[in-house]
Amino acid sequence: PKFPQKIGLITSVHGAVIHDFMGNLGKFGFKIKFIDSRVEGQESVKNLLYAIRAFGEEDIEALVIIRGGGSLQSLAAFDNEVLVREIIKFPVPVLAGIGHHLDVPLVVLAADVAESTPTAIANLLNQSWENARYEIDRDTVSVFNAFENVVKDKQSTLKDIQTNVSEYLNVIL
Repeated sequence: PKFPQKIGLITSVHGAVIHDFMGNLGKFGFKIKFIDSRVEGQESVKNLLYAIRAFGEEDIEALVIIRGGGSLQSLAAFDNEVLVREIIKFPVPVLAGIGHHLDVPLVVLAADVAESTPTAIANLLNQSWENARYEIDRDTVSVFNAFENVVKDKQSTLKDIQTNVSEYLNVIL
């Protein structure tokens, strides 16, 4: 969505990833619903599937799945076929920030939007809001400039009328 606010977030509560994401998310009224999930190890696929399915029942506008980089083995959960199918059929856009530039698990390819890091996903969510703020600032300046021009034009018209009235009064008197 152009101006997302209701965001579902899946990641591990442990580690720096969630702090990087939240620390880079702007102050645009985001309402974050969070489900803690294992993102590595034997339980991670089960946890991730549970979280994705739980968010399928929630009122969200975008689903964010984030995890830092790691070895191919530590990212193995994100190459799971069942997980990929859940992401493909998810009812709202899925944004994936998994790994780094060299890591491209299947979940990243299945997501609607993929960035190389959780920070990049946060910046992407901020982007439309920041652009809107810029456009509002630009349009505010434009409106004030237009108003100033109208006032100057009306002042000039009033000055001309005043001059004309003065001249007519001088003729009459």
